Amino acid sequence: AQCVPYPGGVCSDYVDYNVYLPDGITFGAIEQKLTLLNNLTDWLGEIYYPCVEAYYQYSCSFEFPRCSTSIVNNTEIPTVLGACQSACQNTIDTCKTIFRITGHTDNLPDCTANSPLTNIPAQPDNHCNAVAQKNPEKYAQGFNISGIPVGYVLSECTAPFIKDPLAKMGSHDTLDPVHCKFGCCIPCPAQNYFFKEGYPEKGFLATDIIRIVSAVLSFFVFISYLVLPDKKRHPTIIILFISGCLLVFNAVAFFSISDPKRLQCASDGIRQSTQDNNVLCAVQGALLLFSSMGSTMWCTVMILNLHLHTVWNNNFLMDKYIILNVLCWGTAGIIMGVSLGLHAIKFEFANLCLLEVDLIMKAFFYPMAAIAMPGFIIHFGTFIYIGRVAMRSGMEADMAQSLSASGGTGSTNSQQTKSHIRRHRHAVAAVKIQWRPLMLASLMVISVVFYWLFYMIQINKMMGLKREPMAMYDWIGCMMDPDTHQNDCTHILEDYLPPFPLMITAEVLVSILGITLFLNFVKRSLLQEWNDLIYNIRVNIGRGRHVQKNGDQFYVL
Repeated sequence: AQCVPYPGGVCSDYVDYNVYLPDGITFGAIEQKLTLLNNLTDWLGEIYYPCVEAYYQYSCSFEFPRCSTSIVNNTEIPTVLGACQSACQNTIDTCKTIFRITGHTDNLPDCTANSPLTNIPAQPDNHCNAVAQKNPEKYAQGFNISGIPVGYVLSECTAPFIKDPLAKMGSHDTLDPVHCKFGCCIPCPAQNYFFKEGYPEKGFLATDIIRIVSAVLSFFVFISYLVLPDKKRHPTIIILFISGCLLVFNAVAFFSISDPKRLQCASDGIRQSTQDNNVLCAVQGALLLFSSMGSTMWCTVMILNLHLHTVWNNNFLMDKYIILNVLCWGTAGIIMGVSLGLHAIKFEFANLCLLEVDLIMKAFFYPMAAIAMPGFIIHFGTFIYIGRVAMRSGMEADMAQSLSASGGTGSTNSQQTKSHIRRHRHAVAAVKIQWRPLMLASLMVISVVFYWLFYMIQINKMMGLKREPMAMYDWIGCMMDPDTHQNDCTHILEDYLPPFPLMITAEVLVSILGITLFLNFVKRSLLQEWNDLIYNIRVNIGRGRHVQKNGDQFYVL
């Protein structure tokens, strides 16, 4: 045996010391055993360099033990240091994931195997051949999934990914081209993995609960205006229609409250729902589109009626309900029908099926904006008028008081002031009577505009994931890295997703509309009407028997 310089070869970047070479063994024979390292570089160099680096460190130190000599009794005695146990274990820890998913676990080193040169296994770290890293800066890189050849299918998928049932080696077949790469798919719904762990599930469960509360409260208002006398006439019938729309709009939360995935996902657990692969998604999306557009239409009618009555003292819409019903329900039906006809209803985010992002602006939000924005302008004009009337009434009242205090002088001006006050008194009275519809219309306009802007600016970011797949590759690589957690990977996609707090805020704003409706229109007089109705029913059921009316009967029941 002898200590000789390394002549160069596969391990040139790692072996810079004299190596132990027993008699009868040649460098060529050892190099032949290390051809796997060259193959490993070609195979994984661009995909997961840390594995290549770790494998080189261990294999080179294992196949070429470090050798030094000392003179003992005029005889050269070699001192041999074999590979380190920690280097072997680090190779296994670093490479086991990529070897497992590519089907090459047989190539992982055996840390208990003896070296064929020294006949000893890997040694403790305090007495071993430690080889330095070649590229420490590249060692920190994660999985580069984009380096995998097109058409390659991973033999195994790491959690949370699941196998693509249609993927075939050398083909482009896939169940979902967006959420499946190289034979592995993101489980549906993908949004649960794009944000911090548990955030989407808990956040959208909270918005579903709010929607259900709104649905129950909207149902009470709807039944009240449907059953109680004198409610199905102008203008209170508008509240009946709005409450009906909000009831349906919020009741869609019942589709997902117990098991969101049955709405969000197709039966394969990979594809996200569309109207073609999930009937529940089709029904919810259709109802959501119809009720959204219907509530927008009737809210605009309410705004127009408030403006006509408050500013112009006009009841133009009183006898126009045939036209209004055809216009409002017809527009909502057309939007719903066109969406179903285009097969464009699908799950995109939250716990809702709606129009796909590519079409939602053209087919839904632009028509809604064409209706809502004029209503917003009219509503703003009504507020301006109310403000001017309030200021003018205050100034004229002060002037009238001043003229009265002057002992009757300027009687002509006083009469003119009183005339102005009378002329605008109907506006103040209208505000006092209709402040509840005014408040509801304001909140609905704010919610619709905010949600529209949110969708236009934020949700459209998601289209970037389809246009720029590198971001998805980087995220998949991060998720496959055994040293990272889902929460460590969310930053990669943050430029392609709406901020989670903003998304929840948008959902909450539209979810509380039913609660707003209830708080605005359920007042003491409405409860008294229910009390009277229940009393009359009891009288009729009693068939003439004396039934004493109880003022608190509604609350008792």
